Amino acid sequence: MARRGGKRNGRVKRRQAGIKLLNVAEAYVQANIVTQPIFGTTPIGFIFGDSGPSFQVSGGGFSLVEMVKRPETMLGLAGERLMNPQTILEIGLKSAGANLAFRFGRRFLRRSISQINKNFMAPVFGKGAQGVAL
Repeated sequence: MARRGGKRNGRVKRRQAGIKLLNVAEAYVQANIVTQPIFGTTPIGFIFGDSGPSFQVSGGGFSLVEMVKRPETMLGLAGERLMNPQTILEIGLKSAGANLAFRFGRRFLRRSISQINKNFMAPVFGKGAQGVAL
């Protein structure tokens, strides 16, 4: 039987298995945009609460631990804050702005990021290792 489809490209695109610092930074910024108006604290403050090293929950903020201890009160407060249309609009606009900023930042800094990955990250973490990259 004859082969179908003509000539095929033999290259297989491999996915990088490392952690990219810019993706971690973008995730933290996006999480901060959501946790600040709803829970009144940063993502780290929300996860660890007052038990974390020097993470103070202040200004009406609450943590995951408090949410587990008093779910009806804390979920009611978070739901009340989420029902405010101004808060939802603010979260959406800030999130879109952060997304655009990271997208354009990556584009404008592409050459610098490549140089840092090639000259610093690869020698420190190893070229083939699952390391950290920008």
